[in-house]
Amino acid sequence: MINADDYYGIDAYRAIYNELTTLPESGHGTMVGYLLKNTASLHGTVSRGVCAVADGKLRSVREALKIQLYPDGTLKDLAEDRSLDPDTVVSMNFWGFTPRVFPALKSYFENFLRTEAGDNIKAECLLPMMVGNQLESGSMEISVLHSADRWFGMTYREDRARVAEELRKLHASGAYPASLKG
Repeated sequence: MINADDYYGIDAYRAIYNELTTLPESGHGTMVGYLLKNTASLHGTVSRGVCAVADGKLRSVREALKIQLYPDGTLKDLAEDRSLDPDTVVSMNFWGFTPRVFPALKSYFENFLRTEAGDNIKAECLLPMMVGNQLESGSMEISVLHSADRWFGMTYREDRARVAEELRKLHASGAYPASLKG
């Protein structure tokens, strides 16, 4: 599962594919983790799944909804008024699951619709929160992969120029085709 407005990198797709081919059928998943310092925007706050990782496994994930990057490179979770380590592993919603995760996803989403969505058109059903609940209950294990590729994405209109330039560089180097049509 991925976000449509993010570029994760070719290496990340290869890594998650290789991991998915070896996962047991149930109770397991995988994610590609990125360093927080490589995923923030100078144009405003971002939401990230802040991860605790040990021995290549995701131990917990906490959704930080207002992370601010400052020009000096420092990062702060404004919602909780706490500084964040730039080298913290975060989820950018690049998850890999076996099909047996779908009942848990369905249940989580239905509960979200009943309890949180209501008339709030800006309510978000956050996948990292579902994964965090599954980790806490011991019903899921997530391996954490790291990608050598650099993530970039469109959070703010001002990010567009940077995204266009990064894609242009990838096209020019031959790493990414100018057209995805066969």
